[in-house]
Amino acid sequence: MMEINLGNTVPLFAHDVAFSNITKTVKNDDGKIKKESHTEMIFIDAVRQSAIARIVLPQTVLEQLPKIIEDNNKKVRKELRDKEMPKPKDKDKKSGSYLG
Repeated sequence: MMEINLGNTVPLFAHDVAFSNITKTVKNDDGKIKKESHTEMIFIDAVRQSAIARIVLPQTVLEQLPKIIEDNNKKVRKELRDKEMPKPKDKDKKSGSYLG
């Protein structure tokens, strides 16, 4: 499993997200057409009134997003119902990435 270091990533707050598709068509030597599509996610900061991030996803990642988002929403709902204050993990204390 890949280790992700969030300490080098600046968090940005997005108020909205927009989607667009980028489709490329290539004709190979034997005349067959191959299409490839990527989805572009543009995150928008309403205060600055500008795009703050532009992420391009291949179809394979895009297909996984609904499950990942739903799983995260379940965690958030559970956390918001819980009356206890969250406890930072040891790793979060060291990297300074704990936002609770």
